[in-house]
Amino acid sequence: MSVAAFGVLLLASAPNADRMRQLPLRGRPKLAAGPLLGFVSGREPTGAVRLVRIDPRTLRPSGSRSIRLPFADAWAVAPDGRTLALAVHPDPINEPNSVKLVKLPSLQLQARSMRLGADVSALAWTARHQVVALVGRTWCCPAQLRVVVGDLQSRRVVRREPVPGTVLHIACWKRGLVLLTAPTGAIGPASLVVADARGVRATRLAAIRAGVIPGGGGVSEWHLPGLAVNAAGSKAYVVDPDGSVAEIDLTTLAVSDHRVTRSRSLLARLDAWLEPTATAKGDSGPIRQAQWIGNGFVLVAGRDLHDSEGQLASDPAGLVLIDTRKWTGYVLATQADSFTVANGRLLATGARWRGNVNPTGMGLAAFGPDGKRRFALFDGRDVWIDHIANGRAYVAGYGWKRERIIDLSTGRIVGTRSTAMAPTLLLGQGNPLG
Repeated sequence: MSVAAFGVLLLASAPNADRMRQLPLRGRPKLAAGPLLGFVSGREPTGAVRLVRIDPRTLRPSGSRSIRLPFADAWAVAPDGRTLALAVHPDPINEPNSVKLVKLPSLQLQARSMRLGADVSALAWTARHQVVALVGRTWCCPAQLRVVVGDLQSRRVVRREPVPGTVLHIACWKRGLVLLTAPTGAIGPASLVVADARGVRATRLAAIRAGVIPGGGGVSEWHLPGLAVNAAGSKAYVVDPDGSVAEIDLTTLAVSDHRVTRSRSLLARLDAWLEPTATAKGDSGPIRQAQWIGNGFVLVAGRDLHDSEGQLASDPAGLVLIDTRKWTGYVLATQADSFTVANGRLLATGARWRGNVNPTGMGLAAFGPDGKRRFALFDGRDVWIDHIANGRAYVAGYGWKRERIIDLSTGRIVGTRSTAMAPTLLLGQGNPLG
């Protein structure tokens, strides 16, 4: 059965299916206050950026107003959309971060700042004058990560608490940060950590395995489930590559365990996703990303790393849609390892590579809210989405010097642009996954 044909089946074939229940493919909006903003580099020293207004039609700086910043690690916009908090540091290596505030939409930088200590991996607002930050390096160093709660009126840190284990995924929530953690240096039961104004709260996910085991020359084994958070609601979903899903109430930290069942029409394909092929030791293991898109749906994709004749190899795990009302999984694209949701489209890409050999890929496939495939481009090529703005996708590819600009309504290539010109857009409430 083709992917396009399956799209019709997805929303219409299940018993008592609601025909109006389509995939909500809105994606992350731009900042709530005024124009689209972004970080751009150019004549600044390496790593330094400018915060500027961005023209959504061209993705180029717009207007004369800008703010020169040193090294920006994380950002978050206040719930009322009037203030932007930025975690910045002056030098590139091992420098403590400070939080600076920018008034929106005027782009006025406030003079005072609040010091947080070490590197900041994530930042979120918990109240009108309060932010929470994950401080410390998440991957390279054994130093303990900490959650820091700061009062922006007094510019003081009011709480510091350690985060147990290794942080694997970070997401934003309306009240703070949500972290997926694993035992340090091992693969074992995962934990979900909520970092908010009260500090650190954690719950153990007994049915979900997670972790990273370092090897002599780097990472040896991975097992990374996907984390999806309903940022405006109160639920998180942790999806294990074996098909187990933990549903967590972020207010109470109550956990419900589920098992994704197989779609009868695509039994073999979903079987392959739920039961990854065993791989040799060495750099190996499944890695998943997940996203809550609303209306009871979670999207999951990723890749499986393994050793191939002494070389690190990666195979796509496929793009799967999970219906959390029935706990049923549907495969949308077998060769996908990543996805982007925006402007009424679900965009899927995927690559397959072995060591230093040129990668191949599925190109780009676009689906609509009804699950039908709208168009496919660049078959056989390793491509990825750099940006989506003003109804257009900016697509980069392995070996390309210029991005292809795709009209998402027609699937046509409407232009190209140098990859060196790409800004970092500030979308949603913050990074990461805001």
